[in-house]
Amino acid sequence: MANIILGVGIAIAVGLLIIGVVFSLRDERSIVDERLGQYLQDDEESLEGDGTNTPITDWINTRVEGSSFGDRVSQRLAQADVKLKAGEYVALILISMGGVGILGFFIGRDSEVMRIAFGLVGALVGYFLPGMYLSRQKGVRLQRFNDQLPDMLNLAVNGLRAGYSTMQALEAVSKELPQPICDEFRRVVREMQIGIPMEEALDNLLRRIPSADLDLIITALNIQREVGGNLAE
Repeated sequence: MANIILGVGIAIAVGLLIIGVVFSLRDERSIVDERLGQYLQDDEESLEGDGTNTPITDWINTRVEGSSFGDRVSQRLAQADVKLKAGEYVALILISMGGVGILGFFIGRDSEVMRIAFGLVGALVGYFLPGMYLSRQKGVRLQRFNDQLPDMLNLAVNGLRAGYSTMQALEAVSKELPQPICDEFRRVVREMQIGIPMEEALDNLLRRIPSADLDLIITALNIQREVGGNLAE
């Protein structure tokens, strides 16, 4: 029993190490890209042509992107703010399964059956680890976003009362408030600046941030645009 607990613990540690290294490398590249002045930080476009793709990830991307599965994966990645393509995330799952599974195989030293059993358990653990990481990141980010919504409302309302347009108020939010809310509204503003309608840009925001409070705010913005009225009130 002690060997099993030790093996599972080591397998989880290795899997988390693999995931942490991959995600940290992606985060470093995204920071560099932003400092180089990318105008529109689209999750997929900002990663295309970065010179980090391999034939394997490209092959997986061509089969995942555009499918309903790929769309669901892309949405989960966006909600967790993980700078990976859907195909790259699938490749990460395979790497995690392989790495943790191989580790489990070598831990099971008593017999061949135990090696295989530990390997299968390790592969199963490796399969779930990336999803667990995404769920945790999504939850932390969503909580931080919701905690910042009162400050966002105060800043936007004060801007509207001072004579700002709705877009100018959103732009002030994107510049004055901390992450993650500033990043999300910066993307909304940039989408609007390249011609995407405000309603669509806000819907995109809601898909990335599935918050009930945010949904109410966006509904109020959309109603104000349709029927008019004083949004600051």
